[in-house]
Amino acid sequence: MNMKSMKKTGGLRKRWLLNTVGVVFALGLVCVMAVTASYATYYYSNMQSDMENRAKTTTDFFADYINQDYGDYYQSCITYAQTFEDKGKIELQFINNQGSLVASSYGPWAGPSPSTPEIWEAISIRDKSSYIGRDPGTGERIMAVSCPMIYSNGEVIGVLRYVTSVRLVDRQIVLMGLLCCFVLAVVLAVVLISSSYCIRSILNPVAEITEKAQRIASGSYGVQIQTPFKDEIGDLADTINEMSTKIAQNEKMQAEFISQLSHELRTPLTVINGWSETLLAGDDLN
Repeated sequence: MNMKSMKKTGGLRKRWLLNTVGVVFALGLVCVMAVTASYATYYYSNMQSDMENRAKTTTDFFADYINQDYGDYYQSCITYAQTFEDKGKIELQFINNQGSLVASSYGPWAGPSPSTPEIWEAISIRDKSSYIGRDPGTGERIMAVSCPMIYSNGEVIGVLRYVTSVRLVDRQIVLMGLLCCFVLAVVLAVVLISSSYCIRSILNPVAEITEKAQRIASGSYGVQIQTPFKDEIGDLADTINEMSTKIAQNEKMQAEFISQLSHELRTPLTVINGWSETLLAGDDLN
């Protein structure tokens, strides 16, 4: 196989692999992003819904205490926060309408008062509000749900706030993304191997056909292409073999015709040459 045909088949192989693997990679990347985004949305939605239900249930429970005086209300908040059972997973906070931390399930020294925007939004719209982002104080990614606590006269006297870290959720999302990338890599490997085998089964016969066709074009008539394929490539090879055979037969017929013509012309030329010599000899005698 010459360098020119190798370059042509190499270019075809590159285009085939680029078009096949490239399309599969693009579609797979879109699927990975979609699956990861759906997984993240599912986790965050469930987590947010659970926290909102907790906040609503707790504010309903405190409705009886809110109608009492402020002293009893704040004491009830502290007692409830101290006896909160899920403090290892989620923090419960009670915040007054000035934004100051009144009680926390982490204890009286739970840190500075939170400053995430959902607190003031819950007070403003008088309904629950959620926040997912970084804690301004620690920089940690958190999810927080604030629910207003409304006094009997309609005044918002505080906010019940649930807050938890989303570090574990983000880790699960990253693991899911990595798993999807691994599956995509396996799929790409399978596609690459199958595509390489397929293109090789096409390009190798094409390269052989190209080489034999070039030999025929350079005068090697009668050269035959050996191919085991019974498909379109096999039909092309059979056609070129038939053309090569026909050309070889025509060349042979042309050579035989010229040989016979030369033989037929040699006899009368010999006779003519003999008579010419005889005539020339007679003239010399005279």
